[in-house]
Amino acid sequence: MRYEIQLPDNKSLKIRRMVLAYVRGAEIPPVSDMDGSDVRVTWRALQVMAHAKRMGANTMTTIDVADCGAAYRFLMPVLAATPGRWLLTGTPRLLQRPILPLVEVLRGIGAEIERVGDGWLIRGKTFSSVETHGRASLQCGKTETDNETDAGLSLTLDATQSSQMASALVMAAPLLGLRTLHLTTTDIPSLSYLRMTLALVRDWSVTAVGRNADPPNMTLALARDWSVVIPGMEVPDTPIGAPGDWSAALFWFAHARLHPENEYVLSPLSLESVQGDAVITKWFRMLDVSVSCRDAARRVSTSSCIDNTESSCIEISAKPLEKTPRMVLDVRDNLDTVPVMAALAALLPADITFRNVRNLRYKESDRLQALAKQLAPYAEIELSDNELRVKGKGEPVVAGARLDTKHDHRLAMAFLLFPSAVLDDVRCLEKSYPGLLEQIKSE
Repeated sequence: MRYEIQLPDNKSLKIRRMVLAYVRGAEIPPVSDMDGSDVRVTWRALQVMAHAKRMGANTMTTIDVADCGAAYRFLMPVLAATPGRWLLTGTPRLLQRPILPLVEVLRGIGAEIERVGDGWLIRGKTFSSVETHGRASLQCGKTETDNETDAGLSLTLDATQSSQMASALVMAAPLLGLRTLHLTTTDIPSLSYLRMTLALVRDWSVTAVGRNADPPNMTLALARDWSVVIPGMEVPDTPIGAPGDWSAALFWFAHARLHPENEYVLSPLSLESVQGDAVITKWFRMLDVSVSCRDAARRVSTSSCIDNTESSCIEISAKPLEKTPRMVLDVRDNLDTVPVMAALAALLPADITFRNVRNLRYKESDRLQALAKQLAPYAEIELSDNELRVKGKGEPVVAGARLDTKHDHRLAMAFLLFPSAVLDDVRCLEKSYPGLLEQIKSE
């Protein structure tokens, strides 16, 4: 059978576009019926912020971002640089997720941010470095004055727990007066998402800014002539690609591998994409899944598939496996892929080792512990501090297996690969892929 699957837009791309639009004073992109709750939560938060800013309200305004980690981190510096009194809040689990390094950097430049019982109390203000066109230079919160050059802010951030903290500062740079962002290390998890941010800012840029060669530097035009440099990084030249979500596409790649009798057409997707999870095409080719591009509007195959339009799509189908696959995957840049790939290893069966997984403990749930426990009946599990190995046992999986999602959308998506699985919570899929259940039922 042949199935055509319409994927939701990538929420990471859409949320970043919304925040960039707010910072630049542009119209915030609208939401669609296929957008998940993270996108909707961010849109609502930005609308509330814009309204409060227009009204000049003196009372405290609550910005509730529910369980959206991206909005939680991205809005922290924006609120700090927006005059007013703000309460940034969310679910108890969200408030446990890493954000303190970002808060400390903001406090170091004078931001008034206080942890209170139900979130963060932020007294937003206009930063002096913006008012004076960036003559104050700050390193790690220590202020130095440079009367000779327009140095702007220079900040140092530890982003080892989340690249979103670096993305937050890059997007808020015009509001902060930020000119240079030093990372304590560029060896950080999910670095592909920071590259995504940089690529979006590049495409938003009014002025193309040159690239230094030695050492390589990241230079981006932000608002008007505003630029920020990240030493040690280069401007990604990868196209943004079609808007479809590669993280959502992963479910159908795994589904195709488990059901070689079917073919799937996924849209809108393009192989050349700034989304880091597009790497799954390489992984699944190693699992004997064929991948081809097609322009659905012209009904012709293409070799590059870089079209940004809704007509760009990917066709996938699997061949029967002749032997048990063995793979070692470094997922530092692709942590969201681990739940589905781990479930696939248990079901095929396959022997897959995932390296650099430590930060999965800081997601909507402790995904490492959850996977180790839930997959144990179906696979041999080896879990260390920074590595997970899943070796499927090859035993028949009983239909109707009961699986605990921990209210985590990525775990729910992974466990739906199990035949007739009974999940304790499927509403959490609303976070990123609200239409998945209906698409599965329509098969």
